[in-house]
Order: sequence, then C-alpha cells, then structure tokens
Amino acid sequence: MNSSVEKSQWYLTRLFAKSYRVIRTLNVHYLAEMGYHGFKVGHIMVMMQIKAEGIKASEIVKKVNVSKQAISKLVHELENKGLLTIIQHPQDQRATLLQLTQEGQAFLEALNLCRNKVEQELFQVIGEQKLGEIKSILEELLIHYEENPLQDADRESFVNSKL
Repeated sequence: MNSSVEKSQWYLTRLFAKSYRVIRTLNVHYLAEMGYHGFKVGHIMVMMQIKAEGIKASEIVKKVNVSKQAISKLVHELENKGLLTIIQHPQDQRATLLQLTQEGQAFLEALNLCRNKVEQELFQVIGEQKLGEIKSILEELLIHYEENPLQDADRESFVNSKL
C-alpha cells in the first residue's frame, strides 16, 4: 500500500475499485502479450457461456442478466473479431446458435493462461494463504449478494467496460 496514505483512509469501496483496476490492467497486459486487444468485460462474459454444441443468445441474456440489446451488440462484435459464429438452430428455425470458432477457442485458452498468470503474480505479492483467504471471502460475499436487485442498474455499463 502507498505509505503516504493512512490505512484508515482506504475505504472498502476504494479498495475494491482499485483492486479491480489492478487486476483488469494485469489481464489487459497479459492478453496483449498474447496478441489480444480491445476486449470488453462483456465479451468475456459472452465467450465464457458458449458451449461446444452452441447456445442461444437468449440463454446468455438470462445467465449474465443483461439486456438483449447489449448481448446482441457484444455477439456481433465477437463475430466480427472471428471468435464466434452464428448458425441456424437445428430444431428451432426461428432461433440461432452461437458457437466458438477455432480462434474463439484459442482466445479462451489464452484467457485461462492469462488468469493463471494474474493469480501467480498476486501469489508472489501476498502469498498462497492470503490469496486463498481473499478468494474465499469474496466468494462468500458474492454468493450472498448475487441476487440483489440493486445490482441490475450497473450491469449494462459493467458489461461494456473495456478490459
């Protein structure tokens, strides 16, 4: 922590916000090293939902709890990047399925490597025990507040924030 700032001045909200920015910056750095640029948090949220057999955009809307319009925009951006493809649903002629391309699968593998690098870097700074405690505490908090309707208003801006 910056020694010029008293620990008592680091409010929890500021700690969370600054920690998120640090982790986001590390992710951007490692993804850029692997050749991936210009991704939003929402892109990652969409990509993480796509199964081998494909998934309907409406299912992603339900899982990540953002609007159809936001998902549609993200899907088209990912399609333009060549990371996913949109195909006709085999059983429902009114629906389409989203599937990963080979490039999309490679991106998810790179993202996994990136996340491991970020955790390894944090491990180097605070150690395994503290990192495990932080993860456990955050999981507990998120499970408790996951269904909080007050969060809905922020989801659209979060999804569209740059990674």
